[in-house]
Amino acid sequence: MIQLSFNGALSTVGSSAVLVDTGVEKIVLDYGTRLEDKPPTFPIPVKCKPDAVLLSHAHLDHLGGVPIFFTKDNSCPVYAIDVTKPLSELLLSDSLKISREEGVKLPFDRKEISKTIENFSPVEYRKPFKLKKTVVTYFDAGHIPGSAMVHLKFGNKSILYTGDYNSLETRLMKKADLDIPQVDCLITESTYAYRDHPERESQEKQLVEIINDTVANDGVCLVSGFAIGRLQEVLLAIAKQGIDYPVYMDGMARKATTIINQYNRLLKKPKELDDALKNVKYVNSELDRKKIIKQPCAVLTTSGMLTGGAVVWYLKRLYEDRNSSLILSGYQLANTPGKILLETGRYIAKELDLEVRMFIKRLDFSAHVGRKGLFDFVKKLNPEKVFCIHGDHTEEFADELRKEGFDAIAPVANNRIFNLWQSKS
Repeated sequence: MIQLSFNGALSTVGSSAVLVDTGVEKIVLDYGTRLEDKPPTFPIPVKCKPDAVLLSHAHLDHLGGVPIFFTKDNSCPVYAIDVTKPLSELLLSDSLKISREEGVKLPFDRKEISKTIENFSPVEYRKPFKLKKTVVTYFDAGHIPGSAMVHLKFGNKSILYTGDYNSLETRLMKKADLDIPQVDCLITESTYAYRDHPERESQEKQLVEIINDTVANDGVCLVSGFAIGRLQEVLLAIAKQGIDYPVYMDGMARKATTIINQYNRLLKKPKELDDALKNVKYVNSELDRKKIIKQPCAVLTTSGMLTGGAVVWYLKRLYEDRNSSLILSGYQLANTPGKILLETGRYIAKELDLEVRMFIKRLDFSAHVGRKGLFDFVKKLNPEKVFCIHGDHTEEFADELRKEGFDAIAPVANNRIFNLWQSKS
């Protein structure tokens, strides 16, 4: 009997975690955190020692809790596409640093992070490998560099865990590899089950227009975004239109971009990012920041939801400047400073409460599949059962799938463990 336990991402975005118990091995699919919670919250604990952790990609809502499995001298292999290792080390180290600065104690420390990274085992797309009983194959998810959908085969039955995926190509990434073999059970993200994204061309046009107008008015245009995937996409978008103004990159995005460029074979056009970076200067100190805001320019910086990072430094100094602007490049979770700013016009975080007079605009550079793509993918795979997780509207999504004839379930805290079929070896 195959048993699934959904330990996270239950009717919400964040803290993804699924335990697959085959009776022979216990496999963890992602183990993330919810960063907007203070202190960060982690998935429901896995009350066993896993035989393996299969990571879908390097975002903290999917990997932020993995070091928990390396406490008390525990250990297990962590499988992922190779670039995920250095990106994970970057994110976990930064998470620990920020927690210490905020006086928050995480359930792991530097030792556990080091052990996690030491136990990474690189895998390649479309190259199956075997655990004890389960044959695992990673398929390109098109979300960020190294992102993967994880296919698990047990004899004559199979599960596909999508992680986060994108069915449309972007400037940075090819679209997801949707040519998947038989899938009996689908575990799918549902982040945008309720809507489709606007045309990317229109978002790029607005992005470039806002930057050009800001620079023409002698202002500074801040573009906030996720360090991994998002700001590299934004850079490629503005580079496509030609850059004739100073562009800077600050925060964790600097190191993330360097890592991604070292693994550029995973990008849609491997040389484009390197070419775009010729027009970018990295910000390495507070002295650099003080100098650059004295002139019209664009600054690409973290964090994506304004929860911290370099963007806070700039906001403290530019929030009253009506000639400057702030672009939020993607999704803003409820109760995050970015979401509050959009709703109230005030930046409220830590000890700050600022009435922001800069021009503010949220654009959609999402790397997640939209509503139509989600439904198309489910229909294409035609699985026996669908589990809808990682979204704020999972029950509505599952209900719509049921109306389409699918056996669809949105796991919740009091209904999160499911027994599947008896597989035949």
